[in-house]
Amino acid sequence: MRYYIIVARPQDGGIALIRSGQRWTLPNFAPQVTDARQVEHINAEMRRTIGLETVTLRCSHSSIGDDERDSWRVFVALARNSDAPLPHYTRWATQSDLRAIEFAPPALVDAVNAWFAEKDNPSPRRAPWHSADWFDSALEWIHAQLDALGMPAIAPVRQLRAWGLSCAMRIATAGGDVYFKATPPFMAHEGRVMQAVAERYPALLPSTLAVDRRRGWLLMPDYGGAMLHESPDIARWETALRLFAQMQVEQAAHTRDWLAIGCPDRGLARMVDLIDPLIMSSTRLLAGKPYGLTADELDRLRALAMRLKLMCARLAQYALPHTLVHGDLGGNILMNHGGYVFFDWTDACISHPFFDMATISGAYFDHSALQADPSVDDRLRDAYLEAWAAHEPPDRLIEAFEAAKRLGALHQAMTYMWILANIAEDERAELEGGLAHWLRKLLRLCG
Repeated sequence: MRYYIIVARPQDGGIALIRSGQRWTLPNFAPQVTDARQVEHINAEMRRTIGLETVTLRCSHSSIGDDERDSWRVFVALARNSDAPLPHYTRWATQSDLRAIEFAPPALVDAVNAWFAEKDNPSPRRAPWHSADWFDSALEWIHAQLDALGMPAIAPVRQLRAWGLSCAMRIATAGGDVYFKATPPFMAHEGRVMQAVAERYPALLPSTLAVDRRRGWLLMPDYGGAMLHESPDIARWETALRLFAQMQVEQAAHTRDWLAIGCPDRGLARMVDLIDPLIMSSTRLLAGKPYGLTADELDRLRALAMRLKLMCARLAQYALPHTLVHGDLGGNILMNHGGYVFFDWTDACISHPFFDMATISGAYFDHSALQADPSVDDRLRDAYLEAWAAHEPPDRLIEAFEAAKRLGALHQAMTYMWILANIAEDERAELEGGLAHWLRKLLRLCG
């Protein structure tokens, strides 16, 4: 895998090029970490090789081959100190300069031209941190909040992640590391939700340090701990699920409060309304894609529409109230000082509570954290259902749980479609793969 970086000057969009024999290329390196969302190593490499402080905006192009050596990605970054002297093998190039420049490899030309084409006409669905002045505003807010808390930064702010759904930064303070997270406008409710969860359940989520409720900005302490999805101790999983289910039971009486602070309504009635649009949009998005659904899979999905609506009606017959749903629970639980921290609430909504178990199943099977023990499934199910004993007798709870498995996969697919409808087209590839994953799981569960 090779990373190529379009390092742009904010004032005119000119890009940094480095000499490659008789031709020119973009600053590039072979990364050790190939998660396209992680960008700290990209900024560090630009600082080391061409002396520029950068913030990385996004991965703009990629070519992933069967051989890792033939795979590459192009990222867009902004220079924070574009007036700094460049090394002798580096130059700035404007759009007009490109006519006389020969690139190595030639495939970079499309990515560079796309940058110049969008520079003055950005997609309305771009995340806010793709604009040149966003980081100045974010850094000003971060430092103002830390100063007010008596926790001033003691080192430069370091950017950790950047992709269509979030931008994350780490700030070192005398009291320990602090983390900043920004979400796009359609996910701005996360900060409000986390603030409310922390106020009501401080044992499940430590208090946030600061929240900009309008812009979707969060300042959080370092939660520490280890990820639950990496633990083979099933007892830890059972305890975490009991705690989370109890919270859901209690919050079923407060769904209006959660809706009022921006949680999307994804209840069963809303799900019925979205089944046909989901299938239609999935056909358009995923047909013919390398990671998409086959024609046979799409036909099977279309044939499921009425059956899925009937499943929703049947699940609604159980006396189980809608409540606060995390939406991505399986990979976002920390074991911390004997307790648990439930974090990353971007997918929070009001829906059927059992849908959260879809990602729990995905976490322990996908990562093989728990031994291949036939009792695992039943133990996790029973631990989660304990809190719901007042709503239905045990046999009915198990029936409802089994009925919710298929619809839990459908719920996840609908979440991905919601995201895809709100982000720029050239950032959809990874998330379209997630949509295809959950639709395939839905087809498997439906036989």
